[in-house]
Amino acid sequence: MAPYARHGVNVNVDFYSGVVYHLLGIKRDLFVPIFAVGRVPGWVVQEQTENNILIRPLTLYCGPQPRSYRPISAR
Repeated sequence: MAPYARHGVNVNVDFYSGVVYHLLGIKRDLFVPIFAVGRVPGWVVQEQTENNILIRPLTLYCGPQPRSYRPISAR
């Protein structure tokens, strides 16, 4: 792939993934979204690390109510 380097095309695994997508019959319009979906988790973690925050989803517990503790000897 050295001849392509002079044109600014630096070959990495993503260069070849386009060929694989094509052979799998995936439409060309979906190449970039497929590329991005695999990297979104890494981008999110990187952004959280750079901003010194950890984003966690807000949830409400819907399970059974807490039970009182009984010592093992009383069980």
